[in-house]
Amino acid sequence: MFQLKKSFVIVSLMAGFFATATVTSTSVTSTPLNASAKSTSTKSTITHTIKRTPDLNPTSQVRHYSAKTYYTYFKLFNKNYNVQRMSKPSVFKNNHATVYVPSAQLRESGYVTAAMKNWNAALGTSVFRVGTAANHTITVNTKNGPTSADGSWDGYYQTNKVYVNSNFFNNSAYLPAVYFDLTGEKMAEADAPNSAAYQQQYKEYWTAVITHELGHSLGLDHTPYANDIMASESETAGADFKYSWRDYRLSDNSFAILTDKLSSRDINRAKLTRVIGYW
Repeated sequence: MFQLKKSFVIVSLMAGFFATATVTSTSVTSTPLNASAKSTSTKSTITHTIKRTPDLNPTSQVRHYSAKTYYTYFKLFNKNYNVQRMSKPSVFKNNHATVYVPSAQLRESGYVTAAMKNWNAALGTSVFRVGTAANHTITVNTKNGPTSADGSWDGYYQTNKVYVNSNFFNNSAYLPAVYFDLTGEKMAEADAPNSAAYQQQYKEYWTAVITHELGHSLGLDHTPYANDIMASESETAGADFKYSWRDYRLSDNSFAILTDKLSSRDINRAKLTRVIGYW
C-alpha cells in the first residue's frame, strides 16, 4: 500500500471494529527542497548515530546535521524514522501552512482549530494558521467515505486536503465501537451521545483523527506505538517504513487516538521532517 515515487499521497486512518490506519499512495517526491553548501557527514557516522536513538524516535542527536547531509541521505532518514514528503512543496511557506475548513459542521465544532493547536504547541511555532477560502494551502472537509471493513477510513490526507468520513463522524454508534475495539471496555456513557462524558470523548477522538492527518502533511508516516498520534495497527516494511508490524505496541495501555495527545516520538519526528525540508 505504500508506494512513494508517483504523483500524490492518500493517507487513510481506518478505525471502528477494524481499528487500524493505512496509507494508500501514489506519491509526491520525497526529496528535500534544497541543500546548503555546508559539508556532508558520512553515511557510516549517520548510521551509527541513528542506531543510538530510540526506535523511530529521532532525538536531538540526528537533528543537527547540515541541510546538505539531509539532502544527500534523506532516504536513510525516511527508512529509519518512517517519514517522507507527503505535501506538495507549495503547502508550506517558510515552515507554515494556512488551513481553511469549508465544512460548516467541522468549522463550528472547533476540532480543526484544536488539532492545529496540538501541533503548534508541540513544535513551538504556528506551523498551522487559520486561512480563508481565498487564501489557504490546506483544506479540511467532510466526505461520505466507505463504511465496510474493506477500505473504510476515518480520515485521509491527499497532498493538501484532509477529509473526515462524515458517515462515521455523524454515527453516534461508531465511536463506542472504536473504543471497545481498542480497549476491550465499554466507553463511558456510550449509549448517551448527548452526555458530557460522551461529548468529551467524541471531541478528543475526532480532534485526534484530524491531528493525525495534519501529521501526514508534515511528512509523518505511521508507527506501531499506540500512544503515538500517528499509530497504525499494521504496516509493511518499505522505503519509508523501518520494519513490518501486525499489531499495536502498547505503552502504558494508552491509545493516543482516544486521548488526543502527541507523544515525544510524534514531536521529534515532526522536528526531523522540518530539518529535512518536508515542511
